[in-house]
Amino acid sequence: DNKEQQDTQDEDIIQSTIGNFGRWQFKISGLMALLKFPIAIRHENDSNIIMPCMNGYAYNTTTFHSTIITEWNLVCDNKRLVDISQVTLMLGVLIDRQGRKRTLLICIVLQSLFGIAAAGIPWYWGFVAARFLLAVANGGTIVTSFVMCMEVVGGTWRSIVPILYQIPYGFGNSIMAGLAYFYRDWRDLQLALSLMSAFYILYIWFIPESPRWLLATGRKDEAIQILQNAARCNKLDSDKVQVIANGISSTTNAENKASVSGLLIAGVTFYAFSQYVGKVGSNLYFTAAISGFVALPGTLLCVFIIRRYGRRMTIASAHILTASCFFGILAVPAGTYNHDWPRVAIAGVGVVGLSISMPALYLFTGELFPTTIRNAGVGTSVMFSRMGSMIAPLVITMQDISPSLPLIVLGISAVIETLLILPLPETKGIPLPETINDLEFKKVN
Repeated sequence: DNKEQQDTQDEDIIQSTIGNFGRWQFKISGLMALLKFPIAIRHENDSNIIMPCMNGYAYNTTTFHSTIITEWNLVCDNKRLVDISQVTLMLGVLIDRQGRKRTLLICIVLQSLFGIAAAGIPWYWGFVAARFLLAVANGGTIVTSFVMCMEVVGGTWRSIVPILYQIPYGFGNSIMAGLAYFYRDWRDLQLALSLMSAFYILYIWFIPESPRWLLATGRKDEAIQILQNAARCNKLDSDKVQVIANGISSTTNAENKASVSGLLIAGVTFYAFSQYVGKVGSNLYFTAAISGFVALPGTLLCVFIIRRYGRRMTIASAHILTASCFFGILAVPAGTYNHDWPRVAIAGVGVVGLSISMPALYLFTGELFPTTIRNAGVGTSVMFSRMGSMIAPLVITMQDISPSLPLIVLGISAVIETLLILPLPETKGIPLPETINDLEFKKVN
């Protein structure tokens, strides 16, 4: 495949010792991808949608029997507390300095503990605190699992596996819709979601440390042992494992700052539209489930497009498609057609665009950082994405000013993202930098 030919020409430690992709990489990347299920379910939980006040208020419990809105009367004068509780869900990211495995396992345990705590705490501010700590664990899981997925593969697979890793996120949205249909009380729903996370504690016996990170931080003996085990799993000669270890730390450069700015705005558009999509159609469960399923073709398209046209053009084109869909929804008045099917269809195309741009953005950002600071760099980038997701609930509340305002803001944001991405250097076909020296050499050449 000549689209990523340069990747195969520039061998790194993964390629030369255990191959680009084998049974060992399949196991690790598959386990990392499964972590996206609970993350997606928590991000897309629409069971706490606020209901408007008219003359006083009365709750419609047809859709949900109990939500945080009904339990703590978060309407009228208390409406602002809804935004606070939604914002705290998105806060926090754990930047890993102790290796990929340890951070990942800590975050998995915390996800279960604080998720269960949020389901049982009877006080609003206690619930907010539990959700904040849950968000910290979620952030650490997102960063570490993605970086781990990127670092265990080589060659052309580097542009495939980190994107396919995002597929369970879309299915997580659909699972969320199904669980919410059966669990109409928010505490039962929260508990069910948290118990799912407890399953991942078993990862302690299946996940090794990232050999690339061990080499970059000078832990040569541990890296050799893991690479030899991986080579045997891939049915390769473990005696040929060659170890090259160089570690150095530094700060991010201007290119990285531009990429995290793009992720800030991407966080606004992605999470705001994910929360808004339930309002597009007349059936919340159906619309949420469809938006999850259509994310799959978007992610698969991303794999093919990004290998042919590179990172920048893929991201920019996806942003333009998404912006067009935002404005397209505005062109179709709500209630004009049965079940608002044109609006739902346009929203589905918009979700496809977002499903192309977000995996490509994460891949692009990860490729800009060397191994020695990749987790910190991607962590900083994801933190900016989470800052965007913090703003997302506030964008949705703009519909109180005008029903069209949220989509207008999201459409303009998508265009701004495009302008931020285009000046960045293309990373297609360039091997991952291991140290800052490698990064500087890449910039010179």
